[in-house]
Amino acid sequence: MSAIARQLVLAVLAAAATRAAAEGGTISGKVEVTPAKYLEETVVYLKGPKGAARPPQTRAMDQKGMAFVPHVLVVSVGDTVEFLNHDNVVHNVYSPDNEGYNLGSFKTEEKARYTFAQEGAYTQLCSMHPEMLAYVFASPTPFAAAVDKKGHYTLANVPPGTYQVGVWNSKLKAADKSVTVTAGQTTTLNLTVKR
Repeated sequence: MSAIARQLVLAVLAAAATRAAAEGGTISGKVEVTPAKYLEETVVYLKGPKGAARPPQTRAMDQKGMAFVPHVLVVSVGDTVEFLNHDNVVHNVYSPDNEGYNLGSFKTEEKARYTFAQEGAYTQLCSMHPEMLAYVFASPTPFAAAVDKKGHYTLANVPPGTYQVGVWNSKLKAADKSVTVTAGQTTTLNLTVKR
C-alpha cells in the first residue's frame, strides 16, 4: 500500500471515530455509598456496548508517599499499566486476583508493566509494605469511571442504545441498572450501593 493510500485510510478512520464520538451520548450521575467510607473505592461501568472496541492503551499507577496513586485506576481489558516508583525505597507490586501476578522488586525511578487480560478488580499490594493497598479495575468496555470524592461519575461518547450499568465496590455490592443512551444527550443515572 502506498504512503498516500495509507494516509487516506487513516484519515477516513479518524473521521469515522470523530463522527462516532460526536453521535454518542453521555451518562452521568451520583453514587450514594453506605457506609460512606467506601465511596472512593467505587467504579461505574457499562456492560457490553456494541462498537466499544478501541486500541489498547497504557496507563500509570505510581508508588509515592508509601501509597499507590491513584487508589483506584480504571482500565479496559487489554490495557497495560505501568507501575512507577517515586519513593526513596524499593517497592514490589503483586496481585492475588484473577490470574494473579508478581512484578518483583524495583528501585526508585524504575518501573514495571502488566497487561490486564481479564475483566474485574485486581487488588494491588506491595510485599515489602503491607499497609499499601490499591485497585486496578479492568472494565469489559472503555466506558467506565471511578467516582470522584463526592460520588459523581461521567461516561462519555457512549453509542446510542440500551445497556446494563454495573457498579464495582471493594466491599459492597449493587444491582445492575438499565439505561438508554440517546445521541447527543446526557442521561442522568443515580445509583445506590449499600450493605
